[in-house]
Amino acid sequence: MKECGDGLSIRHPHVIIMVNNRQVFHKSNDKDKAISLDKITLGVCYYPEHWPEHLWEDDLNRMLEHGIEVVRVAEFAWNKFEPKEGVFEYDFFDNFLDLAHAKGLKVIFCTPTATPPAWLTHKYPEVLNARQDGILYRHGLRRHYNYNSKVYRELTARIVENITKHYAPHPAIIGWQIDNEFNCECNTFYSEADHKAFRTYLKDKFKTLDALNEAMGTVFWNQTYTDWDEIHLSRPTVSGCNNPHMALEEKRFFSHSTISYCKLQADILRKYKLQDQFITTNGIFGHLDSHEMTDSCLDFITYDSYPNFAFENSADPKRVGILRDRRSCWSLTRARSISSNFGIMEQQAGAGGWDTRMKQPAPKPGQLKLWTFQSIAHGADFISYFRWRSCWVGTEIYWHGLNDYSNEPNRRLEELKTTYKDIQNIHSLVGSKYQAKIALIKDYDNEWDGEQDQWHGPLADYSDNSWFTAAQLTHTPLDFLYLRYSNAKKTTVEDLAKYSLLIYPHATILTEETASLLKAYVKQGGILIMGARTGYKDEYGRCPMRPMPGYAADICGVKVVDYTTLGPFDEAEKAVWDDSLIDAPIFNDILEPKDKAKVLATFKGNYYDGAPALVVNNLGMGRAYYFGAGFSIETAETFLKKLGLAEPYRDLVELPREAELAVRAIDGKEYLFILNYMGYEVEIDVKKPMVNMLTGEALSGKVTIEKYGVLVLEHK
Repeated sequence: MKECGDGLSIRHPHVIIMVNNRQVFHKSNDKDKAISLDKITLGVCYYPEHWPEHLWEDDLNRMLEHGIEVVRVAEFAWNKFEPKEGVFEYDFFDNFLDLAHAKGLKVIFCTPTATPPAWLTHKYPEVLNARQDGILYRHGLRRHYNYNSKVYRELTARIVENITKHYAPHPAIIGWQIDNEFNCECNTFYSEADHKAFRTYLKDKFKTLDALNEAMGTVFWNQTYTDWDEIHLSRPTVSGCNNPHMALEEKRFFSHSTISYCKLQADILRKYKLQDQFITTNGIFGHLDSHEMTDSCLDFITYDSYPNFAFENSADPKRVGILRDRRSCWSLTRARSISSNFGIMEQQAGAGGWDTRMKQPAPKPGQLKLWTFQSIAHGADFISYFRWRSCWVGTEIYWHGLNDYSNEPNRRLEELKTTYKDIQNIHSLVGSKYQAKIALIKDYDNEWDGEQDQWHGPLADYSDNSWFTAAQLTHTPLDFLYLRYSNAKKTTVEDLAKYSLLIYPHATILTEETASLLKAYVKQGGILIMGARTGYKDEYGRCPMRPMPGYAADICGVKVVDYTTLGPFDEAEKAVWDDSLIDAPIFNDILEPKDKAKVLATFKGNYYDGAPALVVNNLGMGRAYYFGAGFSIETAETFLKKLGLAEPYRDLVELPREAELAVRAIDGKEYLFILNYMGYEVEIDVKKPMVNMLTGEALSGKVTIEKYGVLVLEHK
């Protein structure tokens, strides 16, 4: 066993590293891809290169005083390692690591590839990313490189190999973060290296030009390719339109490139890192299959949580809606779909903003703790705040950390102390799993296809948001279930069977394989809900000559006999279900039940007044619903209530809509997190006596939660 210093340790499968008779960081197992700890742990992002070295010791001492045990460093520090090409220096971070180790702090060390140095981009401009029109993004911000430049991959391999080989043996280091926020700032790539790599990607996938032309529908508008060199990623066109099938394949390629670049670094890290050190990266961004990246490269995912985006000056009221900073729960749910227990690498701790954008107010008293517990409630067992100090130079001078510029005591630091004290009272919850009996099915193909396809993309976004909001407002814990098809992780019926209800609102691209999986789920007793625009596309986004809803027809017992998008002058978007009106917005599929399927609701108004709008089909021991419309919040709530799945914890606690309920469970015990995001008190009714773990107080009956307050109730 390797000693890691005081206070922290790491356990990997079949390897347990003990320090002071306790263990902290470890992976649970390769299949789960989850972080696993012996207690909920706090960390902070720190930039020693920003501060004189004589300030470090005081900073680290104060971190420890406030409950910080882990620091993340070096994600933007390439020049500190390689100030000139091929010249490597290590003393700077050697000194920092030695001091951290002496103080008993642990370090997550980052590869610095998110910000290539000026000497590199000046000498090798081919490493730069480009706009769709070919204009290069220049040095001066971050993430300005492309993943496919041969030179950049070589220089990346060299810097990662050198720093890992040198620093990995250091006893302060517990893990590695690859790069920083893949595909943040920019998630499209149009450099010459990318065009070339795209051709290679297509050759490997389709083998022949005939197969490519068939799959991409190039017969339309005379786009047929006769030579591989004729193929490019999308470029500016008349009216801005591009081949929709190539556009979908392009996004798959972007994800493929990102994962390949991540794997390049992960493979090097595994050559030199110690067995008890983990590998992760942070953030979940566009045009990236984060599930596949985690499966193939990482030990678990970490997420960067900034709830205050809901309150920035430019925030769209329609986007944030009534949930406001509860909207961050969407992203936390997505992180949990990747790693059942995950980490927060950057938890918002202060006012947000670059000097150019993201103008946000300071978190109000109580919100730092509230947002910390929001992350924990959704499955985070490691929370690292961004950042220790507000930076005094550069673009992020207004992105405040725990400390202000003055470096003097402030209310956020005091709130961190109370937050740490409360977290000490819930250490037994570490490793507990979020509890949900319903899940929203998602997949990357439909997400990416919907970016260009305005017939189904906005519809899917609308319905996904409605189901998520309805679950929040009815206090119905919900998961995201991403369908997986890789050899590393393929979704099974057993994965689906964990849930009583699955909602797949608009599975426009629906393959026979996916349909067979869903059919098996329903047959063994599951409940499935699908909506308009289901099943009319194949895996390349083409519309085959077959009746709608394609492979969903046998599952839902329905045929779509007519369909229309709803314009601004159409009649009310409604349907009648059990003599009451429900919303049927945006797009309508007019239905015809098949075999023994039953009509439950009919459209109200328009030229198809009285036609079937909702059909249920009993299949095996389960049933499938097809609703020929989009789902509003109210309609989603109606489904949850009629299916008896709303308010599943009503026998334990009655909550106002303003409060969120999240449930984690371990060893047969459930723990109810109740969070008040409002700037005023809310009242709940505790139906059965429970203990507030944060105070040890027994609660029953009417209980008031202060503004931005949190309760964690133990239910035995």
